[in-house]
Amino acid sequence: MRTLPLIPIVLALGCGRGGSEAAHDDHGHGAAAGPAELPGQSVTTWAERTELFMEYPPLIVGREGRFAAHVTEMPTFRAVTSGRATLTVIYAGGAEVSGAVDAPSNPGIFRPVLTPSKVGPCELRFTIASPQVSETFAAGPCEVFADEAAARAKLGEEAEVPGRITFLKEQQWKTDFATVAAGEQDLQDGVRATGEIRPVAGRAAEVGAPVAGRVTLSEPAPILGMPVVAGQVLATIAPRAAAGGDRATMAADVDASRAELEAARAELARAERLVADQAAPARVRDEARTRLAIAEARATGARGRLAQFDASAAGGGGARRFQLRAPIAGTLVAMSAASGESVDEGRALFSVIDLDRVWLVAKVVEPDVPRVEGARTAWFTVEGYEQPFTVDETNARLVTIGRVIDPRSRTVPVIFELDNRAGKLRIGNFARLVIATGAPRRALAIPTAAVVEDAGRPIAYVMVEGEAFERRPLRLGIRGNGWVEVLEGVTAGEHVVTRGAYEIKLQAAAGSVPAHGHVH
Repeated sequence: MRTLPLIPIVLALGCGRGGSEAAHDDHGHGAAAGPAELPGQSVTTWAERTELFMEYPPLIVGREGRFAAHVTEMPTFRAVTSGRATLTVIYAGGAEVSGAVDAPSNPGIFRPVLTPSKVGPCELRFTIASPQVSETFAAGPCEVFADEAAARAKLGEEAEVPGRITFLKEQQWKTDFATVAAGEQDLQDGVRATGEIRPVAGRAAEVGAPVAGRVTLSEPAPILGMPVVAGQVLATIAPRAAAGGDRATMAADVDASRAELEAARAELARAERLVADQAAPARVRDEARTRLAIAEARATGARGRLAQFDASAAGGGGARRFQLRAPIAGTLVAMSAASGESVDEGRALFSVIDLDRVWLVAKVVEPDVPRVEGARTAWFTVEGYEQPFTVDETNARLVTIGRVIDPRSRTVPVIFELDNRAGKLRIGNFARLVIATGAPRRALAIPTAAVVEDAGRPIAYVMVEGEAFERRPLRLGIRGNGWVEVLEGVTAGEHVVTRGAYEIKLQAAAGSVPAHGHVH
């Protein structure tokens, strides 16, 4: 758990922040203060799943002290909306004074009240017990003063800090907001490239119509996205008759082929007599046999077409049907026919892809090719996923580094084969990736999502207090796996805004505290 230093703040300032306790309660935010001129205190601290930002007046012996504890659940960064909150002042000798509330006065804001019993140094402890979170915070050192004069003498007067941007908890809770603490990460330099998710070679197949005919889908009907096994029947096709395929024409073809067959037989008998009488060469007999074989084949074909037509017309099962089977196991990703639809020969009807493993095909520009020789590690981002995907020996392998440079783009393909059993990657996904080069090294880093381009320079917004932010210009180093090295601008442990930076930028441009009268 990390705690920011206690920061004195004035409990009732101008700038639209109200002055009376009644006004404060109407707006539903901030610490209920004593006299307006007294400076106040605040503390911001984090646990693994909870953030606490608490405001409170100077603690004066015998005087009721009202606290405003803003409790945020992480990683959703939403207000804690129920539960019991207990605040305890712990004196140096071990004595304690506590105050508790059974519910927040407003979503996320708990207002425990306690009356200090004696003067002296102390520690604050805050406990929240809620269905959302359960946590106990060491909320920092405190001091109980004898009177207002002693508090003012010790705390002094608050001075406005130039450059501070106020972004209230109510605003944070209602927007897409998040922070992350800067810390050390293992980073590797790398080559940047763009890429695309594609099927693995040999793990994608199309099923086309072998003949022109009428389609009948299998039962149950195939559905896009369903898994299929190799050999599974997806549909059948009943061939349709070719041009001139009406029954009368087919019957005439049968009669004609029969007559042609009889003529060929008679011709063969005549040729055999002539050859036997040595009135004709043997070649004549051989030619007659060939013509008979052709006539027999034509007659068989004509009879078969007529029989198939009659069976189809009668709805019988004698008509030949072609089964369309999945050639590989995988996922049905495309289907372009419906039951009863007539299709032409060669038309693609189904597409099956094995999505358990996919290719990431990166395009590396020509000057960077020598740097990626032998690369085994990379990381990439895909639109819609906040966290980057990691490519390493546990879940991927390098397939190839191209040996031919594309003459138009001057790039070389670098192909990784990835484990995609989780199903997050889709064929055609566009990827931005970094192919790691060199050895990893430990460095202070922040998420790349925290870096904002402002007037051409990288900056980050740092939470210096629960509702106060600073714009920090950055000097950056290497990037890797969703993190970027920070050489200047942020120190270890400081919380940078990873979501909501644009709203804070707009708040800074507005130049004032929001109009609802947030009271400190």
